[in-house]
Parts: sequence; C-alpha cells; structure tokens
Amino acid sequence: MDNMSMVQARTPEKLKANASEVLDQLGLNLSTYINMALNQLVIQRRIPFEVGLDARHYTDREAVDEVTATMRMEGFELKQEEIDMLKACRKGNISSEELRRKFIAEA
Repeated sequence: MDNMSMVQARTPEKLKANASEVLDQLGLNLSTYINMALNQLVIQRRIPFEVGLDARHYTDREAVDEVTATMRMEGFELKQEEIDMLKACRKGNISSEELRRKFIAEA
C-alpha cells in the first residue's frame, strides 16, 4: 500500500455538508471522492470537468440584434416575445434546447 499523506482544504460548512450528503447516497465519503478526483486529474492530465470564464464577445443586446438581423435576412421577423426569449437564453434563464423547442413549436 502507498504511503498516505494528509491533504487539508478549507470549504464552507454548508458545501461540505451538501457534498457529504450526496456522496453518502452514492456510497462514498469525501476522502474517497477527493482521491477519485485527484486520480482523474493524473490520468487525464487535465481538470476532469470544464473550467473557464464566460467568453462572451458580444453584449446581450449585440447578440440579440445579430440573431434578429439574420432572421430578417431569411425573411422572418421576430416578435417581441421571441426577442425576450433570446434575451432570457443569453442570460442563462432558459437553456438553448428549451429555446429551440419553443421556436420549433411556434413554427
């Protein structure tokens, strides 16, 4: 068996409690999960989940204006309700899949 080393990390109590509850339901504990995550880091040689900043190059208004202009070029006019749905999607209030389903349903 490998020599064991202690790892200490500070985390909010509520986060630890919530994570421990989920892990308990999975039959795991926090120590096992941390070792799993560290093993995946070593195996994959990358953080095993997406980490990044929101790389928006457009403001919400510019993004909605671009979609509106594109739709207009295709002969479609967006209603205010549809523009509001685009804004909600851009802000993360609805998913792009939900938005797609709504647009298809209205077509």
